[in-house]
Amino acid sequence: MEINFFFLLTVVPAIVLYGIAKSGLGGSISLISVPLMTLVMPLSQALAIILPILIFSDIVAVYRFRKEFDLNTLKLIVPFAGIGIFIGSLTFSYFSEDILKFIVGVMGFLFTVHYFLFKKNKEEKSKKNFLKGSICSTVAGFTSFCVHAGGTPTSIYLLPLRMKKEIYVGTRVIFFTFVNLIKLPFYIHLSMVNFQTFKQSMLLLPLAIIGIYIGYKILKIIDEKLFYNILYVLILCTSTKLIYDYLIGFM
Repeated sequence: MEINFFFLLTVVPAIVLYGIAKSGLGGSISLISVPLMTLVMPLSQALAIILPILIFSDIVAVYRFRKEFDLNTLKLIVPFAGIGIFIGSLTFSYFSEDILKFIVGVMGFLFTVHYFLFKKNKEEKSKKNFLKGSICSTVAGFTSFCVHAGGTPTSIYLLPLRMKKEIYVGTRVIFFTFVNLIKLPFYIHLSMVNFQTFKQSMLLLPLAIIGIYIGYKILKIIDEKLFYNILYVLILCTSTKLIYDYLIGFM
């Protein structure tokens, strides 16, 4: 891992964005992180470096939100995410990064367009739905394993529930703590995470901690209605970018 100007321009902001996402302030903003890192390293190396950073960041975030989460929601979405991770481990070599990100982009785009154009009462809470929760969390587990991009499928289920912002963030934090811990043995089995990538992860970890700190500070002062609107806008922007990147590849 050569540290040069291009490295500072790509990997540093990518890791900081993951930290901000771990604070709960727009998990979808980290969708740009893996593509940034793949400009200077192979996809498998980027995924391997990021995973321990995510796990250590999870530990910090879980302590902050240890009393603020929805247990019943977690009981539904964590097991199905595990199924998605297992599927991802079996099929990882068959899917390209581009097609996976395109799928995530289409899901996020349709979800947010429906919210902005067709949902009349945007503050109305949706009821918990076993089918929707199981599908979204399975997809989240799968895309999280393959490209660390489980935020959008998770948001598609959690955002309409309109939890208190701290409960929403805490639920996401604990969910992805389980997701990332479940992913780790599979990454080791596939020889993606090793001693060398772990050392690189530890060197970059302080950047994620800085991102978490920035996210927490913003979360404390932001209005709840504005908080949800920002999340929807971030998902729309990142999803549109993913679709654009995929389509531009054919031109």
